[in-house]
Amino acid sequence: MKIINKILEFMGHFLIYLSCYFNLPSLCAYIIRISIQKKKFLPKKIKSKKIVIVLDREIGHRDMEIIQKSSNKTSEFLFLRRSITKLILSYFCKKKNFFFNYPKPSIYEEDYFNQNKNYRKKHEQFWTDIILNLKRHYNNKTLNFITFNYTYYAEIALYVGCKKNNVPVKLWHKEGIKTAAEAEIEAKTRGVKFKQVFKYFTIISVYNKLIKKMFIKIDKSNKNKIIVSGCPRIEDYMIKKKYSRKIKTLLFLSFGTKRGIPSIRKNLNLNWNSTYNKVIKILNELSNKEDLKIILKTKSNSINQIPKNINKKINVFTAGTSQKYINQADIIIGHNSASTIEALVNGKFVMVPFFERKLTQKKYLYNFHKELVYTSEKNMKKSILNLMNKKVSFPLNNKKHQKTIQYYLGNSKNTKQKYINFLNK
Repeated sequence: MKIINKILEFMGHFLIYLSCYFNLPSLCAYIIRISIQKKKFLPKKIKSKKIVIVLDREIGHRDMEIIQKSSNKTSEFLFLRRSITKLILSYFCKKKNFFFNYPKPSIYEEDYFNQNKNYRKKHEQFWTDIILNLKRHYNNKTLNFITFNYTYYAEIALYVGCKKNNVPVKLWHKEGIKTAAEAEIEAKTRGVKFKQVFKYFTIISVYNKLIKKMFIKIDKSNKNKIIVSGCPRIEDYMIKKKYSRKIKTLLFLSFGTKRGIPSIRKNLNLNWNSTYNKVIKILNELSNKEDLKIILKTKSNSINQIPKNINKKINVFTAGTSQKYINQADIIIGHNSASTIEALVNGKFVMVPFFERKLTQKKYLYNFHKELVYTSEKNMKKSILNLMNKKVSFPLNNKKHQKTIQYYLGNSKNTKQKYINFLNK
């Protein structure tokens, strides 16, 4: 089956290449239409007059599943491979041998911004004709597009084509977990670079007020487009029934050594290396405790995040999301990540290490309550040992952390209805 799918994928991409070469947008639209997929995680059959073509990225799947299962009034989601937009951009950037890497075309941001003006016009016209043909195919339904980030440069010509055909493009923004300092820098850098893109979005959904402010700073006209909807995935971590058990499992959510530190010249030498290495040291020391199971979870398939000096007794996982590990754990060591915020929602013991010499670097931590932040390795290890085998009723009361949760994941009240409204506008 996999071989057949690979052959079909190759044929589809090859025909898209030919449609670019011979300037046949109607053929390209046809190939796109038959390659558009329904996802297995959305089993419910939706009879809707609105078709939403999602510029696919796995990061948005769970949110969509939650929203669609919550109502029979949602749109019908179809998914378009993002490799297709990159393949077409590669052609109109005249990249050499671009087709031979068709599943992951070697096309970069700079290629789009340095694109020849004449080729850019042809590229935009090509997508305009594709959208016109797709619109004719779905002539008895309303066609929409959804993307998950404003910086997906390979999609911009598609947005142009949508605007010229009066097809709405909606931004379901999925990158809302950052520090205020990062948001400030982003508005002045990437925000300026991609400012033109916002004129193509008819409506924007964000998790929190921080991102709303950032988008308004980038372009004031965004003010009337933005809905602060919160994060649907929050329900995956909310535990409604109390349960008691002995503390036996510790989860370390591996983090990037630059996460949360704004990428500016004065921060070039700043990182969380010291904190990270000292956490590994603590875990290695605790790994000989028979009553404590230790798990290290990296980002999906991030093999380079696995420390070479880690004790073999520590279970390391790279694939999948952190959700099931958070639900299974009792103590969670986390840092600047959405998963750490989700662990607070889950009502577990959360510990945030800060073992850096420069105390001023503390300002780059997320807005955690001070009781979670450990500045002493000795105190963190002592706290873990004191909790071991203690019988505790979960979920813990997280009233102290509601400010942190809402700052990053938004207000969970009426989240589903907010997204239904977003999709139906």
